[in-house]
Amino acid sequence: MSNIKYPTAFLQRMQTQLGNGFDTFIETLNGSSPTSIRLNPYKKTAQFDAAAQVPWCTNGKYLAERPSFTFDPLFHAGTYYVQEAGSMYVEQAYKLANADNKPVRVLDMCAAPGGKSTHLLSLMGSDSLLVSNEIVPNRNKILQENITKWGTANTVVTQNKPEDFNRLKNFFDIILIDAPCSGEGLFRKDKDAIGEWSEDNVAMCSTRQKDILLHAYNALKPGGYIIYSTCTYEAVENDENVQYAETLGMQQIALPKVETGIASTDKGLQFYPHLVQSEGFYISLLQKHSTEEYDSIFINPKQIDSSSNTDILAKYLDKPEQFNAISKGDMLIALPKNIQRQIQAIGTVLNVRHSGVLLGNYKGKDFLPAHDIAINIHVNQSIPAVELNKEDAITFLRSEPVKANTSARGWCIAKHEGHNLGWLKVMDNRSNNYYPKEWRILKR
Repeated sequence: MSNIKYPTAFLQRMQTQLGNGFDTFIETLNGSSPTSIRLNPYKKTAQFDAAAQVPWCTNGKYLAERPSFTFDPLFHAGTYYVQEAGSMYVEQAYKLANADNKPVRVLDMCAAPGGKSTHLLSLMGSDSLLVSNEIVPNRNKILQENITKWGTANTVVTQNKPEDFNRLKNFFDIILIDAPCSGEGLFRKDKDAIGEWSEDNVAMCSTRQKDILLHAYNALKPGGYIIYSTCTYEAVENDENVQYAETLGMQQIALPKVETGIASTDKGLQFYPHLVQSEGFYISLLQKHSTEEYDSIFINPKQIDSSSNTDILAKYLDKPEQFNAISKGDMLIALPKNIQRQIQAIGTVLNVRHSGVLLGNYKGKDFLPAHDIAINIHVNQSIPAVELNKEDAITFLRSEPVKANTSARGWCIAKHEGHNLGWLKVMDNRSNNYYPKEWRILKR
Protein backbone atom coordinates (compact mmCIF):
# COMPACT_ATOMS: atom_id res chain seq x y z
CA MET A 1 0.00 0.00 0.00
CA SER A 2 1.29 3.43 -0.91
CA ASN A 3 2.27 5.90 1.83
CA ILE A 4 1.18 8.90 -0.25
CA LYS A 5 -0.50 11.41 2.05
CA TYR A 6 -3.43 13.29 0.54
CA PRO A 7 -4.99 16.41 2.11
CA THR A 8 -7.67 15.44 4.63
CA ALA A 9 -10.22 17.85 3.12
CA PHE A 10 -9.66 16.34 -0.34
CA LEU A 11 -10.21 12.81 1.01
CA GLN A 12 -13.40 13.87 2.77
CA ARG A 13 -14.76 15.49 -0.38
CA MET A 14 -13.97 12.45 -2.53
CA GLN A 15 -15.50 10.08 0.05
CA THR A 16 -18.73 12.06 -0.16
CA GLN A 17 -18.58 12.23 -3.94
CA LEU A 18 -17.76 8.56 -4.61
CA GLY A 19 -19.30 6.66 -1.72
CA ASN A 20 -18.57 2.93 -2.12
CA GLY A 21 -16.17 3.66 -4.97
CA PHE A 22 -13.83 5.70 -2.77
CA ASP A 23 -11.45 2.89 -1.74
CA THR A 24 -10.99 1.74 -5.35
CA PHE A 25 -10.40 5.35 -6.39
CA ILE A 26 -7.62 5.81 -3.82
CA GLU A 27 -6.06 2.47 -4.71
CA THR A 28 -5.97 3.47 -8.38
CA LEU A 29 -4.67 6.93 -7.52
CA ASN A 30 -1.74 5.31 -5.71
CA GLY A 31 -0.83 3.34 -8.84
CA SER A 32 0.87 4.35 -12.08
CA SER A 33 -0.61 6.50 -14.82
CA PRO A 34 -1.45 5.13 -18.27
CA THR A 35 0.62 6.48 -21.16
CA SER A 36 -1.23 7.87 -24.15
CA ILE A 37 -0.32 9.77 -27.28
CA ARG A 38 -2.22 11.47 -30.09
CA LEU A 39 -1.00 11.06 -33.66
CA ASN A 40 -0.58 13.97 -36.07
CA PRO A 41 -2.80 13.22 -39.11
CA TYR A 42 -0.67 15.56 -41.25
CA LYS A 43 2.57 13.68 -40.46
CA LYS A 44 1.58 10.05 -40.60
CA THR A 45 3.72 7.30 -39.12
CA ALA A 46 3.13 3.57 -38.70
CA GLN A 47 5.14 3.55 -35.47
CA PHE A 48 2.11 3.00 -33.22
CA ASP A 49 -0.17 0.99 -35.49
CA ALA A 50 -0.28 -1.90 -33.01
CA ALA A 51 -1.12 0.30 -30.01
CA ALA A 52 -4.58 0.22 -28.42
CA GLN A 53 -7.11 2.86 -29.50
CA VAL A 54 -8.37 5.62 -27.20
CA PRO A 55 -12.14 5.09 -27.71
CA TRP A 56 -13.12 8.76 -27.92
CA CYS A 57 -10.24 10.04 -30.08
CA THR A 58 -9.64 9.09 -33.72
CA ASN A 59 -5.88 9.48 -33.45
CA GLY A 60 -5.46 8.62 -29.76
CA LYS A 61 -3.38 5.61 -28.72
CA TYR A 62 -2.56 3.89 -25.42
CA LEU A 63 1.00 2.66 -25.08
CA ALA A 64 1.76 -0.53 -23.16
CA GLU A 65 4.75 1.17 -21.54
CA ARG A 66 6.24 4.64 -21.48
CA PRO A 67 9.21 4.94 -23.86
CA SER A 68 11.88 7.63 -23.75
CA PHE A 69 10.16 10.25 -25.89
CA THR A 70 13.23 12.49 -25.61
CA PHE A 71 15.22 10.04 -27.71
CA ASP A 72 12.57 9.47 -30.37
CA PRO A 73 13.30 11.68 -33.42
CA LEU A 74 9.69 11.25 -34.60
CA PHE A 75 8.48 12.94 -31.42
CA HIS A 76 10.65 15.98 -32.22
CA ALA A 77 9.42 15.89 -35.81
CA GLY A 78 5.87 16.44 -34.55
CA THR A 79 4.39 13.12 -35.68
CA TYR A 80 2.63 12.75 -32.32
CA TYR A 81 1.92 14.54 -29.05
CA VAL A 82 2.07 12.95 -25.59
CA GLN A 83 -1.31 13.72 -24.02
CA GLU A 84 -3.52 12.46 -21.22
CA ALA A 85 -6.28 10.35 -22.74
CA GLY A 86 -9.25 11.93 -20.93
CA SER A 87 -8.42 15.39 -22.25
CA MET A 88 -8.71 14.01 -25.79
CA TYR A 89 -12.50 13.99 -25.24
CA VAL A 90 -12.37 17.56 -26.52
CA GLU A 91 -12.70 15.90 -29.93
CA GLN A 92 -16.26 14.76 -29.15
CA ALA A 93 -17.25 18.25 -28.00
CA TYR A 94 -15.70 19.92 -31.05
CA LYS A 95 -17.43 17.55 -33.48
CA LEU A 96 -20.77 18.29 -31.82
CA ALA A 97 -20.13 22.06 -31.90
CA ASN A 98 -19.11 21.96 -35.58
CA ALA A 99 -21.29 19.13 -36.84
CA ASP A 100 -21.38 20.65 -40.35
CA ASN A 101 -17.56 20.75 -40.48
CA LYS A 102 -17.68 24.32 -41.76
CA PRO A 103 -14.90 26.94 -41.60
CA VAL A 104 -14.78 28.31 -38.06
CA ARG A 105 -12.83 30.71 -35.89
CA VAL A 106 -11.67 28.94 -32.74
CA LEU A 107 -10.01 30.29 -29.59
CA ASP A 108 -8.04 28.14 -27.17
CA MET A 109 -8.01 30.62 -24.32
CA CYS A 110 -5.62 28.89 -21.87
CA ALA A 111 -3.59 26.93 -24.37
CA ALA A 112 -0.11 26.05 -23.06
CA PRO A 113 1.55 23.67 -23.45
CA GLY A 114 -0.49 23.07 -26.62
CA GLY A 115 -2.03 19.61 -26.41
CA LYS A 116 -5.58 20.73 -27.02
CA SER A 117 -4.52 23.35 -29.60
CA THR A 118 -2.74 20.75 -31.70
CA HIS A 119 -5.75 18.48 -31.28
CA LEU A 120 -8.05 21.23 -32.56
CA LEU A 121 -5.74 21.82 -35.52
CA SER A 122 -6.11 18.13 -36.39
CA LEU A 123 -9.90 18.52 -36.44
CA MET A 124 -10.17 21.88 -38.20
CA GLY A 125 -9.96 22.41 -41.94
CA SER A 126 -7.37 24.72 -43.52
CA ASP A 127 -10.11 27.34 -44.06
CA SER A 128 -10.57 27.62 -40.29
CA LEU A 129 -8.49 29.77 -37.93
CA LEU A 130 -7.20 28.87 -34.48
CA VAL A 131 -6.15 31.56 -32.01
CA SER A 132 -4.07 29.89 -29.31
CA ASN A 133 -3.50 32.05 -26.24
CA GLU A 134 -1.18 31.86 -23.24
CA ILE A 135 -0.43 34.80 -20.96
CA VAL A 136 2.67 33.42 -19.16
CA PRO A 137 5.77 34.20 -21.33
CA ASN A 138 7.73 30.98 -20.69
CA ARG A 139 4.67 28.83 -21.22
CA ASN A 140 3.89 30.82 -24.37
CA LYS A 141 7.30 29.82 -25.78
CA ILE A 142 6.51 26.15 -25.18
CA LEU A 143 3.14 26.64 -26.84
CA GLN A 144 4.78 28.20 -29.90
CA GLU A 145 7.23 25.30 -30.11
CA ASN A 146 4.48 22.66 -30.04
CA ILE A 147 2.33 24.56 -32.54
CA THR A 148 5.35 24.87 -34.85
CA LYS A 149 6.13 21.16 -34.62
CA TRP A 150 2.53 20.28 -35.52
CA GLY A 151 3.23 21.97 -38.83
CA THR A 152 0.06 23.81 -39.90
CA ALA A 153 -0.28 27.43 -41.03
CA ASN A 154 -3.77 28.44 -39.87
CA THR A 155 -2.76 29.47 -36.35
CA VAL A 156 -2.16 32.67 -34.40
CA VAL A 157 -0.45 32.44 -31.00
CA THR A 158 -1.28 35.35 -28.69
CA GLN A 159 -0.13 36.41 -25.23
CA ASN A 160 -3.08 38.19 -23.67
CA LYS A 161 -5.19 38.39 -20.54
CA PRO A 162 -8.75 37.03 -20.74
CA GLU A 163 -10.23 40.53 -20.60
CA ASP A 164 -8.30 41.53 -23.72
CA PHE A 165 -10.60 39.31 -25.75
CA ASN A 166 -13.48 41.68 -25.05
CA ARG A 167 -12.01 43.60 -28.02
CA LEU A 168 -13.19 40.73 -30.22
CA LYS A 169 -16.83 40.89 -29.27
CA ASN A 170 -18.94 38.13 -30.86
CA PHE A 171 -16.00 37.01 -33.01
CA PHE A 172 -15.35 33.32 -32.31
CA ASP A 173 -17.50 30.36 -33.31
CA ILE A 174 -15.97 28.02 -30.72
CA ILE A 175 -13.96 28.81 -27.59
CA LEU A 176 -12.12 26.17 -25.61
CA ILE A 177 -11.45 26.98 -21.97
CA ASP A 178 -9.21 24.38 -20.39
CA ALA A 179 -9.34 26.35 -17.19
CA PRO A 180 -6.49 26.70 -14.69
CA CYS A 181 -7.74 24.61 -11.76
CA SER A 182 -6.86 23.00 -8.43
CA GLY A 183 -5.32 20.08 -10.31
CA GLU A 184 -6.77 17.14 -8.39
CA GLY A 185 -6.89 15.10 -11.57
CA LEU A 186 -3.10 15.39 -11.79
CA PHE A 187 -2.37 13.83 -8.39
CA ARG A 188 -1.43 10.44 -9.83
CA LYS A 189 1.02 11.75 -12.46
CA ASP A 190 2.28 14.85 -10.61
CA LYS A 191 2.85 14.33 -6.89
CA ASP A 192 3.84 18.00 -6.48
CA ALA A 193 0.23 18.91 -7.23
CA ILE A 194 -0.79 17.22 -3.97
CA GLY A 195 1.28 19.62 -1.88
CA GLU A 196 -0.11 22.63 -3.75
CA TRP A 197 -3.75 21.71 -3.08
CA SER A 198 -5.84 23.58 -0.54
CA GLU A 199 -9.47 24.55 -0.03
CA ASP A 200 -8.49 28.19 -0.46
CA ASN A 201 -6.87 27.36 -3.81
CA VAL A 202 -10.05 25.59 -4.94
CA ALA A 203 -12.09 28.70 -4.11
CA MET A 204 -9.58 30.98 -5.83
CA CYS A 205 -9.61 28.83 -8.97
CA SER A 206 -13.40 28.88 -9.08
CA THR A 207 -13.43 32.68 -8.98
CA ARG A 208 -10.77 32.96 -11.68
CA GLN A 209 -12.61 30.46 -13.88
CA LYS A 210 -15.80 32.54 -13.73
CA ASP A 211 -13.84 35.58 -14.85
CA ILE A 212 -12.45 33.66 -17.83
CA LEU A 213 -15.92 32.40 -18.72
CA LEU A 214 -17.31 35.95 -18.68
CA HIS A 215 -14.72 37.26 -21.14
CA ALA A 216 -15.06 34.19 -23.32
CA TYR A 217 -18.82 34.74 -23.45
CA ASN A 218 -18.26 38.30 -24.70
CA ALA A 219 -15.93 37.09 -27.48
CA LEU A 220 -18.30 34.31 -28.60
CA LYS A 221 -20.69 34.65 -31.52
CA PRO A 222 -24.43 34.24 -30.97
CA GLY A 223 -25.07 30.54 -31.42
CA GLY A 224 -21.41 29.77 -30.76
CA TYR A 225 -20.05 27.18 -28.34
CA ILE A 226 -17.79 27.11 -25.29
CA ILE A 227 -16.03 23.85 -24.50
CA TYR A 228 -15.26 24.09 -20.78
CA SER A 229 -12.86 21.64 -19.15
CA THR A 230 -10.74 21.18 -16.03
CA CYS A 231 -8.56 18.49 -14.47
CA THR A 232 -10.35 18.52 -11.11
CA TYR A 233 -13.25 16.75 -9.40
CA GLU A 234 -14.50 19.87 -7.60
CA ALA A 235 -18.13 20.77 -8.35
CA VAL A 236 -17.40 24.42 -7.52
CA GLU A 237 -14.89 24.46 -10.40
CA ASN A 238 -17.00 22.32 -12.72
CA ASP A 239 -20.81 22.11 -12.62
CA GLU A 240 -21.23 25.30 -10.60
CA ASN A 241 -19.20 27.26 -13.16
CA VAL A 242 -21.35 25.85 -15.95
CA GLN A 243 -24.37 27.07 -13.99
CA TYR A 244 -22.71 30.50 -13.83
CA ALA A 245 -22.25 30.46 -17.61
CA GLU A 246 -25.95 29.70 -17.96
CA THR A 247 -26.78 32.89 -16.04
CA LEU A 248 -24.78 34.80 -18.67
CA GLY A 249 -26.97 33.45 -21.45
CA MET A 250 -25.71 29.99 -22.31
CA GLN A 251 -27.32 26.57 -22.53
CA GLN A 252 -25.62 23.29 -21.64
CA ILE A 253 -25.54 20.77 -24.50
CA ALA A 254 -25.40 17.07 -23.61
CA LEU A 255 -22.20 15.33 -24.69
CA PRO A 256 -22.17 11.74 -25.98
CA LYS A 257 -20.87 9.07 -23.59
CA VAL A 258 -18.55 7.03 -25.77
CA GLU A 259 -17.37 4.83 -22.90
CA THR A 260 -19.54 3.37 -20.12
CA GLY A 261 -16.99 4.20 -17.41
CA ILE A 262 -17.35 7.95 -17.97
CA ALA A 263 -19.53 9.45 -15.24
CA SER A 264 -22.29 11.99 -15.85
CA THR A 265 -22.68 15.02 -13.62
CA ASP A 266 -25.57 17.48 -13.66
CA LYS A 267 -23.79 19.66 -16.22
CA GLY A 268 -21.09 17.60 -17.90
CA LEU A 269 -18.94 14.47 -17.92
CA GLN A 270 -16.41 13.45 -15.28
CA PHE A 271 -13.51 11.05 -15.79
CA TYR A 272 -12.31 9.06 -12.77
CA PRO A 273 -9.10 6.99 -13.01
CA HIS A 274 -10.70 3.94 -11.35
CA LEU A 275 -13.56 3.86 -13.87
CA VAL A 276 -11.88 4.67 -17.18
CA GLN A 277 -8.30 4.61 -18.48
CA SER A 278 -7.47 8.26 -17.88
CA GLU A 279 -6.67 10.80 -15.21
CA GLY A 280 -9.27 13.07 -13.64
CA PHE A 281 -10.91 15.24 -16.31
CA TYR A 282 -14.16 17.22 -16.53
CA ILE A 283 -15.80 18.57 -19.67
CA SER A 284 -18.99 20.40 -20.56
CA LEU A 285 -20.35 21.97 -23.77
CA LEU A 286 -22.31 25.23 -23.74
CA GLN A 287 -24.05 27.19 -26.49
CA LYS A 288 -24.65 30.95 -26.51
CA HIS A 289 -28.27 31.78 -27.28
CA SER A 290 -27.92 35.54 -27.57
CA THR A 291 -29.43 37.01 -30.76
CA GLU A 292 -27.15 40.06 -30.83
CA GLU A 293 -25.42 40.49 -34.19
CA TYR A 294 -22.01 42.10 -34.06
CA ASP A 295 -18.57 41.43 -35.48
CA SER A 296 -15.97 44.01 -34.49
CA ILE A 297 -12.96 42.49 -36.21
CA PHE A 298 -13.70 43.08 -39.87
CA ILE A 299 -11.73 46.22 -40.36
CA ASN A 300 -9.59 46.76 -43.43
CA PRO A 301 -6.05 45.65 -42.60
CA LYS A 302 -3.15 46.89 -44.67
CA GLN A 303 -3.24 45.43 -48.16
CA ILE A 304 -0.31 43.20 -49.14
CA ASP A 305 1.44 43.40 -52.46
CA SER A 306 0.99 39.82 -53.63
CA SER A 307 3.76 40.27 -56.20
CA SER A 308 6.46 40.77 -53.53
CA ASN A 309 8.66 37.93 -52.30
CA THR A 310 7.10 35.50 -54.76
CA ASP A 311 10.53 33.97 -55.38
CA ILE A 312 10.91 33.09 -51.67
CA LEU A 313 7.38 31.67 -51.53
CA ALA A 314 8.02 29.53 -54.60
CA LYS A 315 11.35 28.28 -53.27
CA TYR A 316 10.16 27.20 -49.83
CA LEU A 317 6.42 26.42 -50.13
CA ASP A 318 4.73 23.51 -51.85
CA LYS A 319 1.74 25.59 -53.00
CA PRO A 320 3.03 29.18 -52.98
CA GLU A 321 -0.05 30.52 -54.74
CA GLN A 322 -2.05 29.89 -51.53
CA PHE A 323 0.11 32.29 -49.47
CA ASN A 324 1.21 35.88 -49.27
CA ALA A 325 4.49 36.93 -47.67
CA ILE A 326 4.60 39.79 -45.18
CA SER A 327 7.54 41.42 -43.43
CA LYS A 328 7.68 41.74 -39.65
CA GLY A 329 10.88 43.45 -38.66
CA ASP A 330 13.64 41.46 -40.35
CA MET A 331 11.45 38.35 -40.57
CA LEU A 332 9.39 37.12 -43.50
CA ILE A 333 6.12 35.34 -42.68
CA ALA A 334 3.80 33.40 -44.98
CA LEU A 335 0.09 33.88 -44.31
CA PRO A 336 -2.62 31.72 -45.95
CA LYS A 337 -4.57 33.98 -48.30
CA ASN A 338 -7.91 32.51 -47.27
CA ILE A 339 -7.57 33.69 -43.64
CA GLN A 340 -4.98 36.46 -44.03
CA ARG A 341 -7.44 39.27 -43.39
CA GLN A 342 -8.58 37.72 -40.11
CA ILE A 343 -5.00 37.12 -38.94
CA GLN A 344 -3.91 40.67 -39.69
CA ALA A 345 -6.98 42.18 -38.06
CA ILE A 346 -6.38 40.17 -34.89
CA GLY A 347 -2.89 41.62 -34.83
CA THR A 348 -4.36 45.11 -34.49
CA VAL A 349 -6.06 44.31 -31.16
CA LEU A 350 -4.02 41.50 -29.56
CA ASN A 351 -0.39 40.79 -28.70
CA VAL A 352 0.53 38.30 -31.43
CA ARG A 353 3.62 36.16 -30.83
CA HIS A 354 3.33 33.85 -33.84
CA SER A 355 1.19 33.60 -36.95
CA GLY A 356 1.18 31.63 -40.18
CA VAL A 357 4.57 30.16 -41.09
CA LEU A 358 7.88 31.87 -40.38
CA LEU A 359 9.88 31.62 -43.61
CA GLY A 360 13.12 33.20 -42.42
CA ASN A 361 15.01 36.46 -42.61
CA TYR A 362 17.46 38.30 -44.84
CA LYS A 363 21.07 38.68 -43.75
CA GLY A 364 22.54 41.12 -46.21
CA LYS A 365 21.66 39.70 -49.62
CA ASP A 366 21.31 36.16 -48.29
CA PHE A 367 18.01 34.67 -47.13
CA LEU A 368 18.27 32.38 -44.09
CA PRO A 369 15.32 29.94 -43.96
CA ALA A 370 13.68 29.46 -40.55
CA HIS A 371 13.38 26.14 -38.75
CA ASP A 372 9.59 26.60 -38.82
CA ILE A 373 9.25 26.12 -42.56
CA ALA A 374 11.54 23.06 -42.54
CA ILE A 375 9.09 21.12 -40.33
CA ASN A 376 5.88 22.62 -41.73
CA ILE A 377 3.51 20.48 -43.78
CA HIS A 378 3.51 23.17 -46.50
CA VAL A 379 7.27 23.02 -47.14
CA ASN A 380 8.39 22.58 -50.76
CA GLN A 381 8.88 18.84 -51.30
CA SER A 382 11.55 19.42 -53.95
CA ILE A 383 14.06 20.85 -51.44
CA PRO A 384 17.06 18.47 -51.19
CA ALA A 385 16.92 16.16 -48.18
CA VAL A 386 19.35 14.13 -46.10
CA GLU A 387 17.98 10.95 -44.48
CA LEU A 388 19.52 10.28 -41.06
CA ASN A 389 19.52 7.04 -39.09
CA LYS A 390 18.40 7.20 -35.47
CA GLU A 391 21.88 7.76 -34.04
CA ASP A 392 22.63 10.59 -36.46
CA ALA A 393 19.15 12.04 -35.95
CA ILE A 394 19.76 12.26 -32.19
CA THR A 395 23.11 13.94 -32.89
CA PHE A 396 21.33 16.41 -35.16
CA LEU A 397 18.71 17.08 -32.45
CA ARG A 398 21.54 17.90 -30.05
CA SER A 399 22.55 20.66 -32.50
CA GLU A 400 25.86 18.86 -33.07
CA PRO A 401 27.63 18.30 -36.43
CA VAL A 402 26.42 15.37 -38.52
CA LYS A 403 27.77 13.86 -41.72
CA ALA A 404 25.49 14.58 -44.68
CA ASN A 405 25.53 11.74 -47.18
CA THR A 406 24.36 13.74 -50.18
CA SER A 407 25.74 15.24 -53.36
CA ALA A 408 23.53 18.29 -52.88
CA ARG A 409 25.04 21.56 -51.71
CA GLY A 410 23.46 24.43 -49.84
CA TRP A 411 20.28 24.24 -47.76
CA CYS A 412 19.02 20.69 -47.22
CA ILE A 413 16.37 19.24 -44.90
CA ALA A 414 17.48 16.63 -42.38
CA LYS A 415 14.96 13.78 -42.17
CA HIS A 416 14.40 10.63 -40.15
CA GLU A 417 12.14 7.90 -41.51
CA GLY A 418 10.87 10.42 -44.05
CA HIS A 419 9.91 13.10 -41.50
CA ASN A 420 11.55 16.52 -41.44
CA LEU A 421 13.74 17.49 -38.48
CA GLY A 422 15.28 20.79 -39.58
CA TRP A 423 17.93 22.46 -41.72
CA LEU A 424 21.45 21.46 -42.66
CA LYS A 425 23.64 23.66 -44.83
CA VAL A 426 25.89 21.32 -46.79
CA MET A 427 29.29 22.40 -48.08
CA ASP A 428 32.14 20.53 -49.76
CA ASN A 429 33.89 19.43 -46.58
CA ARG A 430 31.29 19.82 -43.83
CA SER A 431 27.67 20.60 -43.01
CA ASN A 432 26.34 23.19 -40.57
CA ASN A 433 23.52 22.18 -38.23
CA TYR A 434 20.75 24.79 -37.90
CA TYR A 435 18.55 22.99 -35.38
CA PRO A 436 17.32 25.60 -32.83
CA LYS A 437 19.67 25.70 -29.85
CA GLU A 438 16.78 26.33 -27.46
CA TRP A 439 15.06 23.10 -28.61
CA ARG A 440 18.10 20.83 -28.56
CA ILE A 441 18.27 17.58 -26.59
CA LEU A 442 20.36 18.11 -23.45
CA LYS A 443 19.81 14.75 -21.79
CA ARG A 444 22.53 12.12 -22.26
